[in-house]
Amino acid sequence: MLAALSAVGLGLALFAPTASSGAPVSPDAPRSAATSRAATTVPKPTIVPRPIPLTAQRKRDTVAYAQRHYGLTTSTIVPRTIVQHWTANDSVSATWNTFASNAADPELGERPGTCAQFVIGRDGTIFQLTPIAFLCRHTVGLNWAAIGIEHVGRSDGQVLGTAVQMRASIRLTRWLRCRSSIPVDKVIGHAESLSSPFHRERVQRLRKQTHGDFQPAAMKRYRTRLRAAGGC
Repeated sequence: MLAALSAVGLGLALFAPTASSGAPVSPDAPRSAATSRAATTVPKPTIVPRPIPLTAQRKRDTVAYAQRHYGLTTSTIVPRTIVQHWTANDSVSATWNTFASNAADPELGERPGTCAQFVIGRDGTIFQLTPIAFLCRHTVGLNWAAIGIEHVGRSDGQVLGTAVQMRASIRLTRWLRCRSSIPVDKVIGHAESLSSPFHRERVQRLRKQTHGDFQPAAMKRYRTRLRAAGGC
């Protein structure tokens, strides 16, 4: 996902988003009692909190972004898809630094800064950077409904070929998809974003914008491994 990424703050802001009825819901809550039961049967992997600062300004920037691109006035999501990425760098710290900065991204030139909910290191350590339900900018057209998982690495083959990182990725993705009732075929690579049924984009010049990480052939291998890991 990222062409150039680059320390540590633990001031994670938790949110109380609102359901359609107006009742507060937990930002990381599954969508239903059924998914809650599924989540208890699928082991949660070890996840290390390493939150980026979610300042009041960043939340305002996120709401403004959601309104510009999706016609929504929220900084939270209900996950419907999971998008896999690789960082194009060599460290979790470099990724954290870029995501934490809230700087306008060099590609599209707007705020909030880019981020993903999770990043997985080369050694298989899973870090959570934001609440699952926070709207992170990682995939044009899908940020309103997508959980983003970054993998430290520089190619599909490098990530797929690193056994410990892949085991962690499959464990995390299985747990996330089961807790939110996301089918395996809705687990996609960034390069598959334009074919997602959830893709929507109000800015015309961005309607065909995507990236090259996790091509369909790579994701076919990934989804095969995900199915082999078991259902919900």
